[in-house]
Amino acid sequence: MKQRGLRYAFFLLVLALLTLPEYYLPLLQEAFPSLQAPVLGGSFERVEYPRFWPQKWLTGDYQGQFEKARRNQSPIAPSVVRHRNQLLRDVFGDSGAPRVVYGENDFFYSIEYCRALAGMDYIGRQTIQAKVEQLQRIQELLGPDGPKVLVLLPPGKPRVLPENLPSFFRERESESTNWQVFSELLSGSGVPFMNFDFLIGKKSEYPYPIYPQFGLHWNYYGATVAADSLRRKIGQLLGKELPVMKYKESVEMRDSLMSTDKELLYGANIMREPPAKPMPYPKIQYREDSLSFRPRVLIVGDSYYKIWYDYGIQNGLFHPGSSFWYYYGTMFPPRNGQHAQSLPVLEETLSKDIILLPHAEINLNNLGFGYLDRLEAALKENR
Repeated sequence: MKQRGLRYAFFLLVLALLTLPEYYLPLLQEAFPSLQAPVLGGSFERVEYPRFWPQKWLTGDYQGQFEKARRNQSPIAPSVVRHRNQLLRDVFGDSGAPRVVYGENDFFYSIEYCRALAGMDYIGRQTIQAKVEQLQRIQELLGPDGPKVLVLLPPGKPRVLPENLPSFFRERESESTNWQVFSELLSGSGVPFMNFDFLIGKKSEYPYPIYPQFGLHWNYYGATVAADSLRRKIGQLLGKELPVMKYKESVEMRDSLMSTDKELLYGANIMREPPAKPMPYPKIQYREDSLSFRPRVLIVGDSYYKIWYDYGIQNGLFHPGSSFWYYYGTMFPPRNGQHAQSLPVLEETLSKDIILLPHAEINLNNLGFGYLDRLEAALKENR
């Protein structure tokens, strides 16, 4: 009888260990720090516990919401998610993170940019032609004495480094993509643009990597090379000499990667990080003389330009009165908590020397983020 009781007790103990880890694991992690898993990377929306109502209980809504909140706020979630994702990587070569794709040689890619390379987000030639024609109309309405418009189309990482893509995407590279058709139609439109295709065609000529192993965007060296070419392009458009960028002799290779050079690794949420390749970090010096010109620039763009801004390139090349409207929303530098869409679009535009529209491949389906529509309407109204 006593032995049977011990067997039942042992069975209940094992059952509790298997089914109730969220109650005892946090205590073990607090007592033994080696058991702790890093906080999950990425963006997560907090799910609150629902209030109890009999009607919600009868329909099952209460139980479903409670289960979501329990998973969302579980103290063991980081450990469980990281172990699951590591298991998927080790056994199947698959990613448990919704946005991360594992390539060859421990290169990580974003699924959105892989789909863009394959033309899976292609909006069609007619739609792109309509947007190019809108840019032509805006350029004409601004007139020869108004600010210039310059469209920037940085190529995605899969386009620059297709050799490390999984075979599924490498074999599906398409010519009908937003990046390629925008480049084709803009080249004959008279609207100035840059697609930075030299980063693709001449990448073997650069002494350092230009896109990172674990990053989503170009690395800081690639961003600097691209910014230097942009500096020359703006100078040609305005007939002015911008400050010179000196960086080629002061590039430091570092094992400790800066934030955007490892953002996909951060979002993969795995237990064991693969070895990181050193990345180049230029120390840029801006040199100017009495003839140097710092243009007033309005930038309406996305995270590709945000890397330039965070690296100090805007401050180094442009006038302090320049403004970066991130997705036509948040303004950098901030202006008393104001939102870009709340500002008078015509006044802000006409006070600048040049308008930059830097858009990643995955954002070309929404060129301008609404800014171009408002600007065109304001220019027509002001005629």
